[in-house]
Amino acid sequence: MTQSFSVLFRYFFKKFSVSILTVFGIASALVFILDLIELTRIANDASAGALTLAAELALMRTPSVAEQVLPFAALFGGLFAFLALARSRELVVVRAAGMSVWQMITPPILAALFVGALGTLVLNPVSALLKSQADTIMARANTDDQPTKPKNIWLRQKNVDGEAIIRADVVDLESGDFRGMTVFEFDRSGQFIHRVEAPNGHLDDGLWLLRQARVLSPGTAPERHDTYELATYLTRDQVRQSLSEPDTISVYDLPSWARATAVAGLDATRYLQQFQLLIAKPAVLAAMLMIAATVSLRFARTGIRPLSILGGIGGGFAFYVFAKVAGDFGSNGLLNPIVASFLPPLSTCLLCTLVLLYLEDG
Repeated sequence: MTQSFSVLFRYFFKKFSVSILTVFGIASALVFILDLIELTRIANDASAGALTLAAELALMRTPSVAEQVLPFAALFGGLFAFLALARSRELVVVRAAGMSVWQMITPPILAALFVGALGTLVLNPVSALLKSQADTIMARANTDDQPTKPKNIWLRQKNVDGEAIIRADVVDLESGDFRGMTVFEFDRSGQFIHRVEAPNGHLDDGLWLLRQARVLSPGTAPERHDTYELATYLTRDQVRQSLSEPDTISVYDLPSWARATAVAGLDATRYLQQFQLLIAKPAVLAAMLMIAATVSLRFARTGIRPLSILGGIGGGFAFYVFAKVAGDFGSNGLLNPIVASFLPPLSTCLLCTLVLLYLEDG
């Protein structure tokens, strides 16, 4: 009997792994085709060179988008696998052999965890690298081979005198020049000191140089300075790093980026949140598989019901929205990143377990 269960375990694990990866492959192909069509439309150029560049960019951008689709690959892959087992009466045979529902869903859950681990450890580093390269190519193409210049940025820094919040209309990260600067300075106790406005500024080693600055302090007349100096621990690389999107950073590099950002006095919450989301990805796929199992295992007794399948799809989308909202709360510091990342999948798995206990064991 033990050998029979071992054979069934390997069979279910392989079947669900292949099903999830097949759905993921189909979704990735659709993403590539749609992105290629969109890039070709934007370029408005039917030459061979333009089509080749569009295909290259679409191929580089596909993994980052497909990475977001991976949880739904677990949901639909699980549903398709359970439907196939129900149609072939394999679920009936397995139940008749004395296999409990918990023994039946263990291999699919492990398959989802396995695919999720591949997504975090293999797919994410590849997608982050390719997306960063694609963004660089598109930025150069859109600016006639000139470096991209971020606009309307906000920075927060700590220095020997306290803290400062800095806003700039346009930033040239190569030269360290900033235009349209506004600085709000606070002392060590968090009390507002003054506001500094300057049309131009420059980030030097350990120093902000604001030219033609106007200093506005409470209760005093505005003061004008040809050059206003503000101490800082920030460097150009740290500013460039703070402007990078977390999804362009590999899971292996996120902790070091978060530490460097925190040392510079900048908010590292979104990097910590992205790291925890990637660590929780296997649990997310397992939760999606649990949703599929909850609506599919009764097919062995009652037959295939379209409403049950629609309910599973709706439950999967509801879980995705829940996880997305919790992730946004974590990115904004309203929830601990670990709680924001692991609460949705764990609570969903517990809820599905409760439903299965009620349906299967009474």
